[in-house]
Amino acid sequence: MYRSASLLALLLLAQPSHAQLPLALAPKPPASTQAAQQDPLGRDTPRGCVLGFLKAADQGDYRQAAQYLDTAAAPAEAEELARQLQVVINRGLVGNVDQLSRSPEGALKDGVGNNRDQVGYVETSFGRMNILLDRGQHGTAPPIWLFSPETLRDVPRTFEEINAPGFERYFPRPLREIRLLSLPLWRWLTIILSLGLALILASLVTRGLITLLRGTVHRLTGHTADDRYLLPLRQPMRLVLLALAIRLQGAVALSALARAFWAHVAQILAIAGISWLLIQFSDIVSDRRSRQLVRRQSTGQIAVLSLAHRLFKILVLFSALAFLLHGAGVNVSAMLAGLGIGGIALALAAQKTLEDLFGGISIISRKSVRVGDFCQLADKQGTIEDIGLGSTRVRTLDRTIVTIPNGKVSQMSLENYSLREKIWFHHIFGLRYDTSPEQVRSVLTQITQMLRDDRRVETESARIRLIAFGPSSLNFEIFAYVKVTDYTAFVEIQEDLLLRIMDIVAANGTTIALPSQITYLDRDHRDGAYKERVATNAQHKAEQVQHEP
Repeated sequence: MYRSASLLALLLLAQPSHAQLPLALAPKPPASTQAAQQDPLGRDTPRGCVLGFLKAADQGDYRQAAQYLDTAAAPAEAEELARQLQVVINRGLVGNVDQLSRSPEGALKDGVGNNRDQVGYVETSFGRMNILLDRGQHGTAPPIWLFSPETLRDVPRTFEEINAPGFERYFPRPLREIRLLSLPLWRWLTIILSLGLALILASLVTRGLITLLRGTVHRLTGHTADDRYLLPLRQPMRLVLLALAIRLQGAVALSALARAFWAHVAQILAIAGISWLLIQFSDIVSDRRSRQLVRRQSTGQIAVLSLAHRLFKILVLFSALAFLLHGAGVNVSAMLAGLGIGGIALALAAQKTLEDLFGGISIISRKSVRVGDFCQLADKQGTIEDIGLGSTRVRTLDRTIVTIPNGKVSQMSLENYSLREKIWFHHIFGLRYDTSPEQVRSVLTQITQMLRDDRRVETESARIRLIAFGPSSLNFEIFAYVKVTDYTAFVEIQEDLLLRIMDIVAANGTTIALPSQITYLDRDHRDGAYKERVATNAQHKAEQVQHEP
């Protein structure tokens, strides 16, 4: 409630009078570069004409107000006609002056013809009086909008009919005569009282709605001890109800400018409150759903939920901004079209960012990796801590955080260890060559039986085979799957299985072979060959001596 009151106080300080419009409603001063094309009184658009007239009339400047009338009457008569038209519009107009066209051509599809716009109408005893604007050129000046002669013709008798004593007659004379910022004190008093009443009503209705919703929310969430899911909804609900109260009270304001101002304020508060309420509600739904998925250990769906939650918030904020711009008179359709054209250049400039964004969506949608999974990403091993819109965070084994762009994650080789439904028990070992065939058969039989009898091992895949005569051992291959997914539990089971295999090997009178090499030497054979070569060489030398002359 205090936040809502502060927001209203700021609005009042910015625009202390309902006779003055907020920046979005006041006619914009002409730019210096367009001074020759724009009317100095703002009559170049239907909206500028009506607001300029009402502003001048509310300030009591009927001489200037008369310049918004298409009449050839004398100055004094034109000023009186302007005063009467002010009363008619303030007390009887059905329509919103803030919705008038901001285009110099006016509203082309309002059904009253070109160069004519309808401000609204007033119900009278002689029928409906339409308040019309006509566009015309006076002299060499650019075309301007003025209240049409047809409307001004019916103003006097309409004024006589609705010019009953106003609400101000119930206030003392000092409150009617003393003015503050161009407004009499009795109007300031009604503004303050109206705002106080709106705040009180909003607070009371919010408390009632919270009480009604408490039982439903507790049943849906399963929490009956606290209101942690209801507390975030109080402020946005109060802001929405405050906007509704201001809108209802503003509808009975004493002037058309005041009604337009408070309608604009109510619209801003409603957009802000509804957007805030949707964001808070999405936080509650996301938190509740995340807790359910954590209990179910559905980490992949948690990542999808997180991404959808962020995108929903962005969509709500973007929609709120679009509504606010539309209320301020910005052509949102043209703006979006311009963004569509400029989006090509933006996409080229933000190519890497968009690549990471779509990469994150691809990762989550394919469910190849989830938050909490232990993975191998290229040369990085670790646990996935977060999959964001732009990057993926990995907690490595040495407890550091590695942030990898989603565009690279979607393209790199990824091995997800957490998705294993069982873990491979695979080892190759050797027995010494002096192991007899009977010992080999006994070792094979006993290890096979041990694997099949262990409930932790998958029976269908368990096997051990003699696979090769190695350089220094008889090689055996053990192939089996252990029915666990947690690697720590697997390591414990693997240790127990390896120790039992060692016990079986030892019980059969053999040992695990070590890498070795045997060299055979035949000394006697080597010495005989040497003596034979020496004798042959001696005989050859003797024969050579005999043949010499």
